[in-house]
Amino acid sequence: MIAAALLFATAIDLAAELNAVAQAAHLPAIQATVTRSSGIVAHGAAGIVKLGSAKTVTSDDAFHIGSCSKPFTATIVAMLVEEKRLRWDTRILDVFPEWKTTTDAAYAPVSVADLLSHESGLPPFDDDTEFVGLPPFPGSTVERRRAFAHYVLTRPPAIPPRSGYKYSNAGFVVVAAMIERVSGRSWEWWVQNRIFLPLKMHSAGFGWPARVYGHESAEDGKLTPVDPKGTYQLQDFLAPAGDLHMSTDDLCAFLRAHLRAMRGEKTIISPATAAAMHTKRLRSALGFGSATVAGFDEVATYSGSADTFFTVIAIAAKQDVAVAVSTNAAGESAQKTVGRVLTDLLVRHASSSNN
Repeated sequence: MIAAALLFATAIDLAAELNAVAQAAHLPAIQATVTRSSGIVAHGAAGIVKLGSAKTVTSDDAFHIGSCSKPFTATIVAMLVEEKRLRWDTRILDVFPEWKTTTDAAYAPVSVADLLSHESGLPPFDDDTEFVGLPPFPGSTVERRRAFAHYVLTRPPAIPPRSGYKYSNAGFVVVAAMIERVSGRSWEWWVQNRIFLPLKMHSAGFGWPARVYGHESAEDGKLTPVDPKGTYQLQDFLAPAGDLHMSTDDLCAFLRAHLRAMRGEKTIISPATAAAMHTKRLRSALGFGSATVAGFDEVATYSGSADTFFTVIAIAAKQDVAVAVSTNAAGESAQKTVGRVLTDLLVRHASSSNN
């Protein structure tokens, strides 16, 4: 606890500038953290937990991170690759041979790496209309996840598998089903016990955060609070594709583990595994994007939103810096604002990280 207190005592407080950003963009709240391999160098939060409330957010509050959950799923796969229970080229039907006669034959060559890089050809399942008419999936979360994975593999591909990039939430559910089959443990167990606990991510959990409300955006940009205990809930079997919450401080603990591994230090994964994960394929690496950001190349990136929050992340390993930014609002203004804040913080702290 003393070490943690000293760490945050030396970190730059971003609250004032984030407050100005939130007010200018008409966002309820915003939270951001910057880390280097040695620890957090800047963080802060500003705004309110929901429109109409007087309760303010802090750096300890959790925000929903949407598809930024996907790198967690990919990291679990990486652990299983290191344990030789999976390979990057393990095919779906290697793990589920009983599905050979019931799945679309086009998916036969699809591997773990194809799924993690959105090259599987699976339908996206990123729109509510795709969930209309789904058959019931009874049983436990693990059973429901496996049933959904099997179901999507019986449907025609959105594009020919392994022929190009097609973003797919369904692909990460299939990966999670593979994790659960080869390990005998749920995806939730892996996230909790192999990532959250070792990295001391105390704010992290599953589903919507309890205290901070997300806000949906109407066509005119008007924001409406969404009750985290209300009717809008993501299906449990979809969690590996986008249903985690945490503070940006805790999200940066995860990013820092990758940053350190990318710079040659063993953390929750080895440097060799990090190199494999963060090598760009057609458009994506394995569970992370890979892009040039503000002139920095090979930056590991992701963005996530389930239509009520928005989160962006970036790891610039060569510059020894990683950034996470979250807001409790969706919509174009929220997306552009968190993107600008991330780029500004990345440039500001990368430029001084080599001094």
